[in-house]
Amino acid sequence: MKQNFLFVSLLAVILFACTSCARNLTESKASLPPIIRVDTTSQRYNLQFDFMKHHFSGLFIVRRLPNDEIRMLASTYFGLSLFDFSLRNDTFVVNSCIEPMRNEKILRLLEADFKNLFLAKNNLRTVKKRPGFEKRAGGTGFGKSIFFLSTEGAERAQHIEIRHPWLRLKMQLDELPPH
Repeated sequence: MKQNFLFVSLLAVILFACTSCARNLTESKASLPPIIRVDTTSQRYNLQFDFMKHHFSGLFIVRRLPNDEIRMLASTYFGLSLFDFSLRNDTFVVNSCIEPMRNEKILRLLEADFKNLFLAKNNLRTVKKRPGFEKRAGGTGFGKSIFFLSTEGAERAQHIEIRHPWLRLKMQLDELPPH
């Protein structure tokens, strides 16, 4: 009986050591570069936004202002403004937002998503990477976010998909060519 207990204890210690070492090797906590590097010219993206039973498609515009503020605007193709957010340093400001999204928890979730998109101090880790594709994940529980990035031969992501597996929230951005 004593030998079985020692064997099981030794096996548990070995399994714990192997899983903790393997986890540290695959998940580095080094700061990843921002997914979208924002400059002073407007960058435009096609936007597909699914929130619960609401589906919106339109235009997402992001631009760095002279005071180092990042301004994000989203509107439908017919002109309905979905949201207008600002991000300066680590401060997130909601300038305007449509009613279905005017929930404190949803806004905090979007704040985390946009900080992960535009700031280098993100809380994401690379889960899967191969040429032309990268999958990043961050958060836990209802705040868990999964980012799918497709570069398709370019140096920066041209297709970005953000999913929240526990919520019915998905955002997809497809880069538009400069005009």
